[in-house]
Amino acid sequence: MEHSIVVGAGGAVEVEPRGGAVHPGANLMMEWDAIENWLEVELEASALSANGGAEVPLGLVVKKPFRLARWSEFMIGVGPEVVHVATPTTRATYGGVQAALDFMFWPSQHVGLWVEPSYDLLFAHPVSHGFGSTGGLLLGW
Repeated sequence: MEHSIVVGAGGAVEVEPRGGAVHPGANLMMEWDAIENWLEVELEASALSANGGAEVPLGLVVKKPFRLARWSEFMIGVGPEVVHVATPTTRATYGGVQAALDFMFWPSQHVGLWVEPSYDLLFAHPVSHGFGSTGGLLLGW
């Protein structure tokens, strides 16, 4: 199903390979067709719990869509990310990049579900990386 604008709300989780810390939270996203059937742009924000505080990643991902069926699509994307960290020991904002795989399923014309696993590289001191995923309910127009 074709949608010019998609908004979504759901859950988020980030896992740090070094140390195995898991950071659960929530996610909001908005996506629009920049070039129909060729390029989509997603703006997303998450709020994650982290070490007695919070991390707030904001990302802008450009994605190439692939239609799998009338009711499903797959996208691969990459883009910049800014992460604000506010814990008892750290208050900082870092830049980074993320790569994502996005799966959307549309059981009805305007309501769907998504899951988006990702890999993040954060230019902190030292450089850190993590695996994450977002997912939830979609509304499309």
